[in-house]
Amino acid sequence: MRKFLDINVEAQTTKTRILSGREIAEAGRFLIAKALLENGAATIDPLSPSNPLIFSGGPFAGSNFSNANRLSVGCKSPLTGGIKESNAGGTFAFALGQSGIAGFTLYGASEDWVVIRISKDGDVAYDEAGDYLGKGLFETAEILHARYGDKVSLGICGPVGEYGGMLGGIAFSDPENRPVRIAARGGVGAVMGSKKIKAIVVDKHKMPPFMDRKKLMGNIKEYGAKLSNDAAIKNMSERGTAWVADLTNHLGGLPVRNFSDGRLVDTEKEVFRMGGDHIREQNLRREGETTHACMPGCMIKCSNVYVDENG
Repeated sequence: MRKFLDINVEAQTTKTRILSGREIAEAGRFLIAKALLENGAATIDPLSPSNPLIFSGGPFAGSNFSNANRLSVGCKSPLTGGIKESNAGGTFAFALGQSGIAGFTLYGASEDWVVIRISKDGDVAYDEAGDYLGKGLFETAEILHARYGDKVSLGICGPVGEYGGMLGGIAFSDPENRPVRIAARGGVGAVMGSKKIKAIVVDKHKMPPFMDRKKLMGNIKEYGAKLSNDAAIKNMSERGTAWVADLTNHLGGLPVRNFSDGRLVDTEKEVFRMGGDHIREQNLRREGETTHACMPGCMIKCSNVYVDENG
């Protein structure tokens, strides 16, 4: 059993629905597409209060199941005009899952800029956000953590989203509480800004109950072992997602020079500086971290880290 919160930010009211069985399994991307289609999203202005903004994690969010703590953010896209699901790593879906929350939808628009706080019990509160407006992600996160503590996960609308910029995303906390995991596609940050929501703060809690916890833990262990023994996964763990750029450049699939060429560089003649191989070699020379888990529990750790001369 999991909860889903329907939050009217204009009236500052919340209705809690109880999900079970198949509804929990379909949380995330499927839930978003279904909800938007059923609510007639095709006919609404994407930057109007009528556009619902949906946040949802998968059925195993809140556990240490590798890959299970990605977050889906959905709405009608102001950038494309279509239904959009933008995906992000971080701890936000993990925190929701820990509190037994499958997700929530923001309806309407606030009269004034606010920060929404979701407690581990699923209670929703509103705080003024005037002090955060116009500030960048890291400055905003620092102030929010000073106010709410470190045992929270943040979803932040940056300055671009505040003024309705179509490229605005929503930034979420990574496992080190840095606001660097971005739901970046489709202009979802502009929709959050149109609702005058500067940030959403979700309490972290503990692993939620599952129907068969023993079986789940066994599956987590089994899946982890398979990941550890997979050659492709090992490559991603060593070189990160940026290694795909090395591969694509090698295959001639990069749309560079106005699509007139498929390779940015000939790697037999010069170093391809945008790829995972170069980043890894440079980081090792600088004695820094090479790759990083973007969300709790992930064993692939394919997020690239770029370190300076001091590591």
